[in-house]
Amino acid sequence: MTALGLLLITKIAVTGVLIGIPFLVLPRALVARLSGFEATPVLYRLYGIAIIALLVGYGGGLVQTLDGSFPWGVAAMGIVSNGGAAVILVLTGQAKTMRALTAFFVLITAGLVTAAMMPEAAMKVF
Repeated sequence: MTALGLLLITKIAVTGVLIGIPFLVLPRALVARLSGFEATPVLYRLYGIAIIALLVGYGGGLVQTLDGSFPWGVAAMGIVSNGGAAVILVLTGQAKTMRALTAFFVLITAGLVTAAMMPEAAMKVF
């Protein structure tokens, strides 16, 4: 396994369990309480499926990584997605109340930026 592969597996698992699936299946009131914002059930479900779609992209990147190819498109997608999420949380002041989620987004972004800067090291099997 490579460092980048482990990073992608972590991103897929944590995001799927904590964000994608809950927004798709949990009752509206529970999603509102857990997420800290009110929305229509349709908006929650659309967000959930958008997250799952991103995870499908990460899965494709994981397959590329396992095949020995650096997934440049997935790295770029992840940097924009996770970095953008972290910036939004900071700019809206939600980073103070969602510290773990903000830290997760920052760490994934940092890992992907590092991997893109040093693709040979990120793809080294250990």
